[in-house]
Amino acid sequence: MRPVPMLALLSTLPGLALADVPAVVLEEVTVTSATRTDRARDASPVAMEVVTEQEIRKQGAVTLRDVLLNTPGVFINPGRGDISIRGAGAKGTLLLVDGRRLAGEAGMGFELDRIPAGSIERIEVVKGPMGVLYGSDALGGIINIITKQPQDGLEGMVSTSVGATASGDAKRYEVQGDIRGRRGDTGFSAWFNASRQGEYSETGTARVMVPRGGGQPGAAPPSESSFPFLRNNLADTYRVDVSYREPTDLLSVGGRLTQRLHERLELGMDVSYLRETRDARFVGNMHPSNYTLPNGQTAPVRNAPVENDWENDRLDVALRGRLEPTDTLQLDWRSHRSRYDKDETITSPIWNDLGYTSQGASASVSGTGEVTVHGHELTGTWRPAEAHTVLAGAEYRDEKRSAPFFNRDNIQESRDYWFRSLFAQHEWRLSPHAEIIYGLRHDDPSQSKSANSGSMGLQYVIHPQARLRINYAEGFRIADLPETFLNRETPRGRLAGASVTDPALGKEAFELDPERSENIEVGISGQGQGWRYDIAVFQSTIDDRIERTVEAPRGITYTTFRNISEARIRGLELGTSYRFSPAWTVSASAGLLDTENREAGEKLEFEPDLQARIEVDWRPAAAWELNLAVRHTGTQRYTDTPGEPLARVDPYTLTDLRVSYMPPALGPVDIFGGVENLFDTRVDTAVGSDPGPFGYVGVRYFY
Repeated sequence: MRPVPMLALLSTLPGLALADVPAVVLEEVTVTSATRTDRARDASPVAMEVVTEQEIRKQGAVTLRDVLLNTPGVFINPGRGDISIRGAGAKGTLLLVDGRRLAGEAGMGFELDRIPAGSIERIEVVKGPMGVLYGSDALGGIINIITKQPQDGLEGMVSTSVGATASGDAKRYEVQGDIRGRRGDTGFSAWFNASRQGEYSETGTARVMVPRGGGQPGAAPPSESSFPFLRNNLADTYRVDVSYREPTDLLSVGGRLTQRLHERLELGMDVSYLRETRDARFVGNMHPSNYTLPNGQTAPVRNAPVENDWENDRLDVALRGRLEPTDTLQLDWRSHRSRYDKDETITSPIWNDLGYTSQGASASVSGTGEVTVHGHELTGTWRPAEAHTVLAGAEYRDEKRSAPFFNRDNIQESRDYWFRSLFAQHEWRLSPHAEIIYGLRHDDPSQSKSANSGSMGLQYVIHPQARLRINYAEGFRIADLPETFLNRETPRGRLAGASVTDPALGKEAFELDPERSENIEVGISGQGQGWRYDIAVFQSTIDDRIERTVEAPRGITYTTFRNISEARIRGLELGTSYRFSPAWTVSASAGLLDTENREAGEKLEFEPDLQARIEVDWRPAAAWELNLAVRHTGTQRYTDTPGEPLARVDPYTLTDLRVSYMPPALGPVDIFGGVENLFDTRVDTAVGSDPGPFGYVGVRYFY
């Protein structure tokens, strides 16, 4: 049902009630991602975070990125867009929407901006390997986006907001809305979002390098090249406005329909569509010129200014059904198709200096791509007795990618693979205080050896306010198609997948083994009137971890992917919230991470050693709420120069202030605003810069 304005935001904290206004009691949040069966959030057998719709509104979030940046236990670099849970990296974190995988980019940076916050009912973040229930890619955990579900009656919301820095950079406009309800046996929900993100850029310098010539190997500035067509036409340096927030226009719509045909049978359909255009400017690692060297090859120009434009479309359709043949047995079926089309154009603004007749003519490393994912799944949940719940299922999934990026000749080619899986899980309540959960999974992938995963966990209530959990879990990840087959020049440099052979680079083909992980976790959690806490320690080992590596065996730098012999990750997580009074609530969390690439003896890249957050909610009056959040990100390491020790990214701390006001005279209207990065903290450009203080204001209307 529609939340009571403002009060609902406060009532998301356990046991919180206001003395001067009627208390709002929310239903207990039921989660499904941790066991794929319905459970109360506080009875989850594994560490997890749940972000509710009310909490998302309180944040003033526009996109999934805004939400996850404020979610404990999830790390997102400001500019790179990689998501990581417990040090497993972007490829070890599985992103799902209503339990489904989406077709899209190989990374998740774009997805953070594509999923509108207004479409989300809640987010379930499960920490730790989830290979038994979800298969490949869930090494560090999963993020399951639950979109808005049909509700009894009729309700909805429309919202709009604008924002920018004081200088007008990174302007953002958005409008969104949703409606949901139920009439008889038919339930429905629908949502839409339209947004425009303006650019934020910083001026950089492109220090151009070209073939030296004159019988000498290597590269040199154009002024030192022996080739007159390079020396006379190209400057040694160019000024470039490097994009850190890309100009983006985004339109997304979606909906869900459910029909109960019988008291024991329900069918449903989900549909969503995305249309996106974006562009960026930066210094490319390499862009081909239109000049020909004496050996007949095109003269490469490194560190050239480039412009990257994308036009992307995605259509997702899912059909599902639920049958309850008996009071103790439930069968769930789902089939879905996700189709993603990408049109990418890469040009150079110095096209004339590069020897082209127009900027469009310089688009020699552009192309189109298509990604199609099909999935079919059947699960059964059997409850033969009150103390036992048995889950069993079968899954088939295939993925096909078609693009001109699998060969150097820019010819469209296709690559595909499939997975077949069987899994089972048993939840066994031994006593009112003790429960064990164990499971097994077998995966048969087309491009790799079969994989088996297992998990076992114990929960024991040692006190009404102390629940102990001990878990062991395994996970795995199969190398994806880009890691195996990608073979292209990009503005950021040459990419050569594991199977690519290129004598000029000194690159030979090799096989990538599946990553395999083992995780042990011990945690304790509890809650009382107005407070909650969770403490966890864990250790993960990942064998044959697949990492992006920069290599140059013959002096020409390229990026490929290799298995690290073993990675070790240890961590400590703390989380708590406490209501000091009806008007004041404080929540805090911290995560310490110790990572090691045991082959190189170095830290894992772009994994901070510390994440900490403190948030204060203050409600000075019934219609007002203020929220102050401080996020600290510790030291990170990354490869700056191949063969050299890892470079260091300094820690940074960002502070956000948010205000919400619901004037009683206007009814169900929420006027909100805020400032992100209040104190203008600078962020190292290696992880993506920040535009500085960013102010926004908006209004929501509930009906």
